[in-house]
Amino acid sequence: MDYLKLENGILLKDVKCLDIELSAFCGQAFRWTKTDEGFIKGTVMGKTALIEKNDEGYLFHGTDEDEFKNIWMPYFDLETDYAGICEKISPDENIKKAVEMYYGIRILKQEPWEALCSFIISQNNNIPRISGIIDRLCRLFGEENEKGEFSFPTYEKISSLTVEDLAPLKAGFRNKYILDAAEKLNNKEIDLQKIYDMPIEEARA
Repeated sequence: MDYLKLENGILLKDVKCLDIELSAFCGQAFRWTKTDEGFIKGTVMGKTALIEKNDEGYLFHGTDEDEFKNIWMPYFDLETDYAGICEKISPDENIKKAVEMYYGIRILKQEPWEALCSFIISQNNNIPRISGIIDRLCRLFGEENEKGEFSFPTYEKISSLTVEDLAPLKAGFRNKYILDAAEKLNNKEIDLQKIYDMPIEEARA
């Protein structure tokens, strides 16, 4: 992986097996949009990226090196050798077809609470409606950043609300599950960070 610091942002070059658009819109995350100019826009950990694909790679407009290294490199899993992984698993013919069709999808390293809340909202739902609910959630209860976009609200903030407070989300029966998850995290009944260090069966439970 290689990147250049430019006056207008960071240019990401020479990353094999990376399709940011495919990764952003494949159903892992629900806060990415396309601008009228064709840029990919999303907000992670309160920071908003405006990403342009060009002949040299991906240009992260208005992003400095510190933000790129601490947010966008981990988020898009840029230091993992996906090309090597794809080559290793492709001898299986079914896997090979999937790799060829969706080459460039990466596993997004999302903030755990946002991922949990998003997939609670995704129950029996479709992507446009999920995206709309999450957008309302962020606008109502998140913090506005310097680019006029909103952070994903913390579980501490959500746990202080009521089911009635969440009614404007239009999430229906999911509101009580969002609130329940936030409360369990806030009172330390669940610690999402500890899951990373657990044996896989314990983590799943």
